[in-house]
Amino acid sequence: MSRRSDLTRPNRPSSGRARVTRLGAAWPPLIVGVVVALLAGLAALGGVGEAVVRHASDLLWTDGASDQRVVVVAVDDASVAERGEWPWNDGLQASLLRTIASAGPEVVAVDVVPSASDFAVADAIASGPFVVAQDFSAASTFRNRWLQVSGGTAVPPPVRENAAGLGHAVVLADSDGILRSLPAFVETADGEFEPSLSVRAVDALDGAIDPVIVRPSAVQIGAETIPVEQDAALRIHWTADTTIVSAADVLSGAVGDRLTGAVVILGVTAGGVGDRHITPLQPGVTTPGVVVQAQAISTILQHAWVVPYSPWITGLAVLLFGLPVAFAARRLRLRWAVLITVSAIVLVTAVGLALFQILGWLPDFVRIPIGILAAGVASLGIKAIAEQRDRQTAERLFSRYVPRDVALELLREGRAESTGSGERLTVGILFADLRSFTPMAASLDPSDVQRVLDIFYDYVCERVFAHHGTVMQFVGDEVFSVFGAPRILEEPARDAREASADLLRDLPALSARLEEAGLPQIQFGMGLHTGSIVASHVGPPDRRQYSVIGDPINVGSRLCGLARGGQVVASAEAAGSATWLGGTPETAQVKGIERSLSVVRVTAEQLTSLP
Repeated sequence: MSRRSDLTRPNRPSSGRARVTRLGAAWPPLIVGVVVALLAGLAALGGVGEAVVRHASDLLWTDGASDQRVVVVAVDDASVAERGEWPWNDGLQASLLRTIASAGPEVVAVDVVPSASDFAVADAIASGPFVVAQDFSAASTFRNRWLQVSGGTAVPPPVRENAAGLGHAVVLADSDGILRSLPAFVETADGEFEPSLSVRAVDALDGAIDPVIVRPSAVQIGAETIPVEQDAALRIHWTADTTIVSAADVLSGAVGDRLTGAVVILGVTAGGVGDRHITPLQPGVTTPGVVVQAQAISTILQHAWVVPYSPWITGLAVLLFGLPVAFAARRLRLRWAVLITVSAIVLVTAVGLALFQILGWLPDFVRIPIGILAAGVASLGIKAIAEQRDRQTAERLFSRYVPRDVALELLREGRAESTGSGERLTVGILFADLRSFTPMAASLDPSDVQRVLDIFYDYVCERVFAHHGTVMQFVGDEVFSVFGAPRILEEPARDAREASADLLRDLPALSARLEEAGLPQIQFGMGLHTGSIVASHVGPPDRRQYSVIGDPINVGSRLCGLARGGQVVASAEAAGSATWLGGTPETAQVKGIERSLSVVRVTAEQLTSLP
């Protein structure tokens, strides 16, 4: 028999205890949250997903009401049917302009470009506060700051001289073909800044025509400071209640005082005539250009500015709402993590709507929710990888001592960490040691020695596992097992007793296996004890092993030394009865134990003679 002297002494643990599971670590979700927030901010900065964000924001429009001072006088289908196809003759156009002017509007924006021969129109424009549209045929971006324009039809000099002011009629749709904004000003070929027709109309309300002053992210004209985006674009706050009156009704005097004190925009809405654009107002249906100008004027008059989230706000929102989601996904059960993720997305959407209503901040309804969802999914993925790694680690560690299903059970019960880091348990202790095997081994071939030990180990392990035991060590020709660690048992001493009884009872089966293999017969003795021990993984990180520590281990080992072949010597605590299995009660004095021990010695013959 050979026995290592460190059998009952633990290896010295390393200073940094390696835990089996790290699910409580805080840094992975923190890193996930920061990285996802950074990616969301960079995506916003680079315009990734911008088209989808714009389409999502289109759902907000028709919210609120337009300024009631804004009235569109439309050359509509009814007007064309009554007065003839557009363009009308000079006299009819001049009559319409004079009729509008006589109604007493604050300002009239003319969203049609008069021809060079319209002297009657030029005279009519002198009768009221008219600002006239200036058309351009070419536009290019200057350093992403504003548009430079050229070409087009020049406003006739008589009209230019008689008008209160001019404003460009340039509109540019987004890359998806939807018109959401218009340039607040453009730079003409002679280097002058010209405001849009809508901006000039608002500027003319005070009776003075002011120069355009360009500021960072804004344009100032008179008392108005208008926030703008790239290309000096004024984002329009769209509403669905623009007031429109027919030009035919104006000519017939059927509109009463509706134009008195109003901001009037004159333009063409008749089908097939004039400019039309796809806008968020009616997806798939074109909106007349004059209505676009009216919406822009209403936005300015109400200061209903629409300002998209800056990239840093997008990143900050993802960080603020994504971090709790990442932590929840890392630490909570899946259903709670999903609930918190959905709640975070609903909350950030509600906050976005509130900010839109109060401050006019246009929410990022796409990148922020996706970022929050990505934080949760990424954290879940890391958690799954960590759990799989920990599962493999636990299986690798524990399956050396217990069946694989027991190792998995420890993981399912969440005891892998406490089991690996140390816990105090009451266990049954069983040592089984071959007798006179050392001289036998000296006379056998090394391969036969290995075969004998393999059969012996298999025989013992099969019965230990059958009673939920854990094989702790194979020490030469000795097998050390415990019952109740790491798998907790209700009566570990009973399970240890039953395993030892089976080992004695089934000795004929062991003999038959050895004989069948052509190997010599062997005998082994067993020591059985129970008590409280500390169980944990010990040793350096690269050589961890599950170990049990405590005096009961020493006692069990000493009792095994008292047993001869075909016997088990059990302490009174482990036997449970002085007549256990018909054994013989004894008093034993063992090395290292000052007091005498009450034990029960059971032989295979006594066991087989039981009725």
